[in-house]
Amino acid sequence: MRRARLLTVAAVLALAVTACTSSDPEPGPTTSGPSATASPTAPDDGTTVVEVEHLGAPVELTVHPLQVVGEHALLTVDYAMPQGAPAGTNLSVAALLRNPGTFLNVGRLRLLDTAGGQAWEVGRDGGVSISTSGEPLNLAPGGSVTSEAFFAAPDTDRVDVLFPYFGLVEDVPVVRDEDVATTPEDLGASAAAVYPTGGVEVFTLAYDGGASTQVQAQEATVTLASDVLFATDVFELTPEAAAVVDNAAAQIKQAAQAGEVVVVGHTDDVGTDDYNLDLSNKRAASVAARLGPALGAGFTLRTEGRGETEPVAPGTSAEARAANRRVEVRFTAVEAGQAIEVTTGAAAVPEATGPVASGSTPVEVEVQGATWSVTAQEVRRRGPYLVGTLRLERVSSGMGAPVGLFGDFASGRLLSRGLSSTTLTAGAYGATLLGEGSRFFPADYLNGNAGLDDARGVLADQFIDVPLSEGQAVTVHAVWPDTGGDAVSIDAEGRFRITDVPVER
Repeated sequence: MRRARLLTVAAVLALAVTACTSSDPEPGPTTSGPSATASPTAPDDGTTVVEVEHLGAPVELTVHPLQVVGEHALLTVDYAMPQGAPAGTNLSVAALLRNPGTFLNVGRLRLLDTAGGQAWEVGRDGGVSISTSGEPLNLAPGGSVTSEAFFAAPDTDRVDVLFPYFGLVEDVPVVRDEDVATTPEDLGASAAAVYPTGGVEVFTLAYDGGASTQVQAQEATVTLASDVLFATDVFELTPEAAAVVDNAAAQIKQAAQAGEVVVVGHTDDVGTDDYNLDLSNKRAASVAARLGPALGAGFTLRTEGRGETEPVAPGTSAEARAANRRVEVRFTAVEAGQAIEVTTGAAAVPEATGPVASGSTPVEVEVQGATWSVTAQEVRRRGPYLVGTLRLERVSSGMGAPVGLFGDFASGRLLSRGLSSTTLTAGAYGATLLGEGSRFFPADYLNGNAGLDDARGVLADQFIDVPLSEGQAVTVHAVWPDTGGDAVSIDAEGRFRITDVPVER
């Protein structure tokens, strides 16, 4: 057994945690300090022990090695509360860790391989997570409970476990163990159960919205908005558009390995199929003709036109159609998972559109009639990523969840990310890092949720659903691509900005 420090600070909940004490029927959550450091005298049985606090009561998490049997892997976590915890404290682990739209499970646990850039979600059957569904897992003073959850089997020796509100537990051993007492069927799985896994992708968006980049492993795609490059029904580049391509070429050349670069044209759904296919081919050819000489020797260009056949944004709204009109430049990146910035205009960081604080100083934000204090507690490197912790405290009267604290529904290029409305409005996805010319969003991955091929999960708290009253607080977490600096600026557009947050190594 090893005693490890959580990468982030632990938090506690109110409604979702179902906690109360005899002196206060609806006490507010508190936050704990860092968990215990490693204990060199503990027996080495592969478990990882993390200590957190809930309502002033210590809670000990024991994360057992991930047990692989065939195609599946079982994660077992013990939760214990000492006898000396405040009388009447009652934590429902299954309510704390449940998936949105369900009641009791541990469906929001996720596995992460930072070196390999892979994420795994709890298996699901008929939309319900395969875990401890139907059991509240109530934790009281002097008691302990255990959660179990199945994932697809990783091919790594160690994984990190991302807990909602508690953060990232690092380096959990993966063991190949044929003697596992629990099976997926024991937890309600049928033959139709699915076990989502996806390659982690990093996404940046230029401040002017005209360009975005996506990198999964070493496969990189730079997307240029056609509206920046071409007039309606036109495929020739204007001098201004040529300058945009030249600028993109200089940035791509720095990030790309020598070799093939593929330029793909796309249109919206206005016009006939044949017309749009022809237009997309001509636009791809125009961009490639300018891009090739700018990239120089070592690169070969190939073009494709897809017309309207591969929309990235659903619907026929003006915003959706604008997102679908695009030219993609695909290439092999020098480094796996690197964040690439490509801009189409001025690269200056935009002015803040909300209150601003610096370092560990809280910033106060008003959203939907409630006032919240947001503090950047920690940003730490983990492989090619940065893992951050933000503390959210309600400082106004009333009660409610911090819905919308990190922004509104997606617009523009964000429409292409396949994210749920819950993630966009009730999660921390809108907490971005500011680069030289782009926003760095929390990393995401395809998970096929609800049977949609383009549905994504994000490596951030996706569903902050806790109604908080004045003085109550939770912490939330995000995993971003590494910007490479010693400090970062965290910005939720239209909400708040926290500058000069140091990056711990």
